[in-house]
Amino acid sequence: MTSIDSRPAGRGRRRAWGALLLLAWAAGAAAQPAGPAEPTGATPQARGVWRFLDDGVAFDNRQEGARAGGVRRAGEGRYGVAVTPETQPINPSPWYGFRVGAQRPRTVEIALDYGAFRHRYRPWLRREGEPGWRAAGEDEFAIGDDGVARLALALDGRDVEVFAQPPIGIGEVERWAAALAARVGAQVETIGRSVQGRPLPALAFGEPTAPDLVLVLGRQHPPEITGMRALLAFVEALAGDDARARDFRARHRVLVLPLLNPDGVAEGHWRGNARGVDLNRDWGPFREPETRAAAAAIARHLDGGGRRLAFAIDFHSTWYDILYTVTEDPSRAPGGLLRGWMDDLRARFPDRIQERPGPAAGSAVFKNWAFRAYGAPVVTYEVGDATGEAETAALAGFAAERLMARLAAPGAAP
Repeated sequence: MTSIDSRPAGRGRRRAWGALLLLAWAAGAAAQPAGPAEPTGATPQARGVWRFLDDGVAFDNRQEGARAGGVRRAGEGRYGVAVTPETQPINPSPWYGFRVGAQRPRTVEIALDYGAFRHRYRPWLRREGEPGWRAAGEDEFAIGDDGVARLALALDGRDVEVFAQPPIGIGEVERWAAALAARVGAQVETIGRSVQGRPLPALAFGEPTAPDLVLVLGRQHPPEITGMRALLAFVEALAGDDARARDFRARHRVLVLPLLNPDGVAEGHWRGNARGVDLNRDWGPFREPETRAAAAAIARHLDGGGRRLAFAIDFHSTWYDILYTVTEDPSRAPGGLLRGWMDDLRARFPDRIQERPGPAAGSAVFKNWAFRAYGAPVVTYEVGDATGEAETAALAGFAAERLMARLAAPGAAP
C-alpha cells in the first residue's frame, strides 16, 4: 500500500522522506513530463512524502533545492523517481534531489526516470549522521544497457539524501558573504528581490574610490554547482591576505553578485527563475526582476560612467571547462588583457580549457550585454560538471591570481 502525505514531515527516525510528488505516480503510473511553459510561468513542484507502507520505505522532497516529480513502486525493493523540469522547452540540466529511508535495514534500487531527457549528474549521497557528501560508488550506481540510470542503496534506518550535486544552498552563500565581509571589510547589500521576494545579495570590497571595477557574478542557473564553487574560490583569492591581493584591492573595486537566482536554487529548478525564465537570456530584454536589479547595481557601482569596468566574469557549469568570449572583444588580441589571461591558464593547465568566441550581437547572455554596454573584457567561465572540488579551487584560484597580476602590470589595459 502507498500513502502520500503533503503535510509537513514529522521529526524522528522513521519519518517518511524522499522525493517526489506527482500524484499519478503514487499509484505506479508512468512519469509525466511537464507540458510547454508559458513565458511567464513555471509549474511549481509539489512537495511532500511518499510512504510505501507495506515496504516500510519512504521518500520526500521537502529540503531546499530538492526536486522530484513523483515516485512509484516498480516491484519488491524497486522504485522509480521522476526527474522532471520546471518548464519546457528547457536546457537539459536534469537536476534532482530527494531523501529516502526505511524502517528496517534493506537495500533498495532507485531508477532515475528522465523522460525525454538523458542522464547528466552522477548521484551524490549524504547519510544521516555523517559529515559530508560522497559520490555514489561504482557498486552503487550504473547506467544499464537499457539506458536507465539506477542507484542501489543499502538503508540502515537512517535517511539518505540523494542529490545531483552536493548542494550549495542560500544559507551557505549568506554565511560565506558574512565571513568575507568581516575579513576584508566588504559591504553586503541587497540589490533587489527575486520573483518570490528573496533577497538578491551583493558584496563590494576594495578601494571605494578606485577608478576600475572587477565584476564577478554567478548562479544564474541553479544546478551549476561546480561553477558556484569556482566563484567562491575566485573571490576568496581576490580577498586573500597575501601582498598581491592586498595591493590589488588597494587599486580596484570588486563587485560580486553571487546568487542571481535564489528562487531557482530553493525550488531545485533545472534552469529558470520562479517564472521558468532563463536569466542568462534576459540581459537586454530585462523582463525579470533579477536581471533588472543586477544591471542597475552594476551601473550604480560604475558611478554612472565615472568608473571603468576593467574585467567581468560570469561563472557557470557544463560538461567540460570552456571560456566563452566575445568575438569582437579587442582584449582577445595578442597583447590584450583577456588574451594574456587565457594564455596563462592554458600554460598552467594545458589542454584543459577551451575558448569559444561568439558574436556580441548573438543571444541575450550576460557577456554579450556587458561587452555591448561597457566595452569591457568579459568571459563566461564554464566549469566541468565532474571537475572535483580541489581541482576547481586550484583552477579558479590561479585564474584570480593571474588576473590580479595582469591588472597590476604597467600600462595594463583591455
